Order: sequence, then C-alpha cells, then structure tokens
Amino acid sequence: AISDASSMMGLSSIRTSLEAQLPSRVMGMNYQERFRMFCALLLISTVFFLLAFFVGLPMITIRPQKFALSFTCGSITFMGSFAVLKGPAEHLRGMLSYDRIFFTTVYFSSMIMTLYFTFTVGGVSGYVTVMVASGLQLLSLLWYLITFLPGGAAGMGVLISAIGKMIRPIMAGCLKCQAKCLSKLCSWATS
Repeated sequence: AISDASSMMGLSSIRTSLEAQLPSRVMGMNYQERFRMFCALLLISTVFFLLAFFVGLPMITIRPQKFALSFTCGSITFMGSFAVLKGPAEHLRGMLSYDRIFFTTVYFSSMIMTLYFTFTVGGVSGYVTVMVASGLQLLSLLWYLITFLPGGAAGMGVLISAIGKMIRPIMAGCLKCQAKCLSKLCSWATS
C-alpha cells in the first residue's frame, strides 16, 4: 500500500511538472485535453506503424507504396501528436532551434527520400533504397522521441501509463471475444 501511495505521488509530481513546462491553453484545449489528444494521435501513429510492418513489409517487393505510405503517415501523426501537446508554433520553434535543426533536416529528408524512392525506383534497388530511407526515418523518430518528450524518461513513464489505460478496455473486450470464440469452437469440435 505504501509503494502504491508513493507511486501515485511520483506520478502526480511528474504530471504537475509536465503541466508547468507546457502552455496552459493551446488551440482552445487545456493541458489534459491536449494530453488525451497527444495519446490518441500517438496510438494512431502506432496503428500506421503496425500496418507498415505487418501489411506493408511483407508486400514491399510487390507494392512498396503500402509500406512507405503507412510508415510516413505514422511518422507525420507521431510528429503531430507532439505539436498538439506543445502547441504547433512552439513545436516548430523547437524543431528549428540550433541544436535540433540537424534532426529536423534528417527527419524531413528521410520522409521525402522514402516517398521519392518508393514511387520512382523499382526492383531490388527500390527495395534497398526504400528500406534505407525508412530506416533513417525510424532512427530519426526514435531520436525525436528521446529528445523531445517533455520530462525525459519520467515523461515517457507517464506516457506509457496513459496509453496503457487507453488500451486496457479495448484489450479486455478483445480477450473476452476471443474466449467466447474459442469456447464455441471447442464445444463445436467436441460435439
């Protein structure tokens, strides 16, 4: 019980710290509304990335556009989530700051290269160039996540906790449905 209380105090202080670092209202939304939108956009970007890897990647030799478009939409949605959290103008200023301009250049260049190579280069060389550009895009997104997330590692913990709370009801429903399907299948197979 004591560890739960200290955990809640830790999350509460992290939340207060994050709220203090960010503007109170952006685009007509307060911090909590923006944080929910941030988590939702991050979840959508995860769906795009999953589509890229589980649908697009197996088809990349036949239709590399599926991979590249899903991956790039995931990247854009990922970046948009941070723009909602911080505010678009503040986010753009941060991306164009002296210490982050290299990242911004690599990120946008990798997206453009991914799309360009996807639509213009075919065959084995197209596969390699799309994969290299997409890999560069992935690395720049990971770099972005580590350097731009408010609160650093503590902010990452809050983010994972919030996304977990959003996903938990969906997963519970899926597991219940799966259990019902399996029980019906087992009863059908045994009768």
